[in-house]
Amino acid sequence: MASSLLNTYLQFLRSPTLNSPPEDSSPQKTFSQILQLYTLHFLLVILAGVIITRFSGAQDDSLITEAIAEMPAWALFLSAVVAAPVLEESVFRLPMRSLAVNLAFSGSLVVLYLALMLVASGSLLIFIAGMLIGFNLYLWIQRPKMMVFQPFYERYPKYIFYFLTLIFGAIHITNYAPRVWPLLPLLVLPQVIIALWLGFVRLRYGFRWAIFAHALHNGCLLLPVCLTKLFGSAQLQASGLENLDMDTLTVGDQLLVGGIGIYTVGGAVVCVLVAWKLLKERAELHH
Repeated sequence: MASSLLNTYLQFLRSPTLNSPPEDSSPQKTFSQILQLYTLHFLLVILAGVIITRFSGAQDDSLITEAIAEMPAWALFLSAVVAAPVLEESVFRLPMRSLAVNLAFSGSLVVLYLALMLVASGSLLIFIAGMLIGFNLYLWIQRPKMMVFQPFYERYPKYIFYFLTLIFGAIHITNYAPRVWPLLPLLVLPQVIIALWLGFVRLRYGFRWAIFAHALHNGCLLLPVCLTKLFGSAQLQASGLENLDMDTLTVGDQLLVGGIGIYTVGGAVVCVLVAWKLLKERAELHH
């Protein structure tokens, strides 16, 4: 019996497989399936955001909101839609395959980050970076022989998958002020939800698709902010989209806010319709 996309995804979450080769399908089919699953996760992220706002009161302690407000649109785009997907996928999703070079490259990025934070000497940092690059090049050349971790991955796939997923979520607690860190399980729930989807994408479709999916998610969330920074007046940028008085806005700002509203509501409606289609397909196949 054929399996629905949602059922395939849920079966994967129950029993993740880390050593199976990526699915060999057309880019169009892969793109469609990634987007379909994203709609469901996007709705879950919105629900998690509502719960966080309602029960934690931590929105005033969000450091990422302040950082986004201070960044120009081009810097926000480069950091959130380009750099973050590449770096975070390399650290948290690349090691989901058992090649030693994957683990080494991921670990090297962590070491470089720690060295950048802790090492004052520029020459020492260059030396560390050079050693890590050389080590990774060696492993890349030797990669056919570097499946030494495969038995471990075959024995503990669920632990590896969920460990990387939860750690990805946990690091995002740094988006908040330390005083609300005890609320970590609640505050990072949106990131954990997205990490489940990204992990499935990485293992079913390949690493490059995980980077694309991550960039897509960040881009969808930040598009209204970037549009406001690019085309909004100084007044609109100062007040933000949450504290609007439409009567005091210019015609250009009103059109911009209206367009963002259509994007937001229209996107939510599309997500609901596609998510409902996924649920309906799964229910029909089960009967």
